[in-house]
Amino acid sequence: MGQKRRGGWWPALCIGLTGTILLIYVLLAASNWIYLGWHDTLYFFSKSRMWERLWLTVWTATVSTCLSLVIGIPAGYALSRFKFPCRYLFASIIDLPIVVSPAVVGAFLFGITTRFPFDWVSEHYDIYIGRNVYGVLLVQFTVTVAFCTRLMKASFDMIPTRFEAVSNTLGASPFRTFFKVVLPMAKNGIIASMIVVWARAAAEWEGLMLFVGATEGKTDIMPFAIYLDWNGGMMGWVTSMSIVCMLMAVSAISAMKIIGGKSNVW
Repeated sequence: MGQKRRGGWWPALCIGLTGTILLIYVLLAASNWIYLGWHDTLYFFSKSRMWERLWLTVWTATVSTCLSLVIGIPAGYALSRFKFPCRYLFASIIDLPIVVSPAVVGAFLFGITTRFPFDWVSEHYDIYIGRNVYGVLLVQFTVTVAFCTRLMKASFDMIPTRFEAVSNTLGASPFRTFFKVVLPMAKNGIIASMIVVWARAAAEWEGLMLFVGATEGKTDIMPFAIYLDWNGGMMGWVTSMSIVCMLMAVSAISAMKIIGGKSNVW
C-alpha cells in the first residue's frame, strides 16, 4: 500500500497535464464564441457566403479523398505486404508530402502542370489546371495521397497475414483474397483513415496559396478564406469560419475514434 501511495503522484501528474491541454483548447474555442457574441454568430451563420465556402470545402475534400483512396489503398497494401526492390526508398519518397511543407508542394506543382499530361489535357480538352477548382483538387490530392497511403499501410499492418495464407491455401487468388478477406477485416481502420484524409484535405491552404491563389467563391475553401479575411481585417468572418472549421475537425476526429475502434490507426 505504501508503494502505491508513493507512486500515485505520477499518474495524477500525467492526467493533470492532459487536463491542462484540454482546458487550454476549450478556452481557445470559448474565446472565439465570446469575441463573436450570440448576435453576430447568428448574423454570419445566416449568410450564404458562409455556406458556399463550407460546401466548396466539403465537396473538394470529398473528391480529392476519393482520388487518394483509389491509389492509397493498393499502395498501402503493397507497402504492408509485398517485398520488392527499393521498397524503403519508395516509402520514403511517398512520405515526402507529409514531411515537407505543403507550400513546397504548391511550388513544385507549378513546374509539373506545364508538362505532360497536364499540358495535353489543357490543349485537347480545354481543361486548365491552375488557378481554378481543378487546381484546388490537385493540391489537395497531392498533399493527402501520402497520408492516405501511410494510414492504409497502418490499417493493413494490423491484419495478421495468416488469414491471407489460409485463403490462398484454399485456392483463392491474391486478388480475391484482398477483396474478400483483407478489406472486410480492415474496414473500420480504412474508414477511420479515410476520415483523417478528408479532414487533412479540408484543412489544406498553404499549397493553395502558392499554386492556386484566391478567387472569390471559386477557390477560397474555408482555411484559405480565413487567411484572406484576416488580411482584409474582417475579423467577424475570420472568427465565425474558424468556429466552423473547429466543429468540422471535432466531428471528424470523433467519427474516426468511434468508427475505428480497436482498429484506430491514430
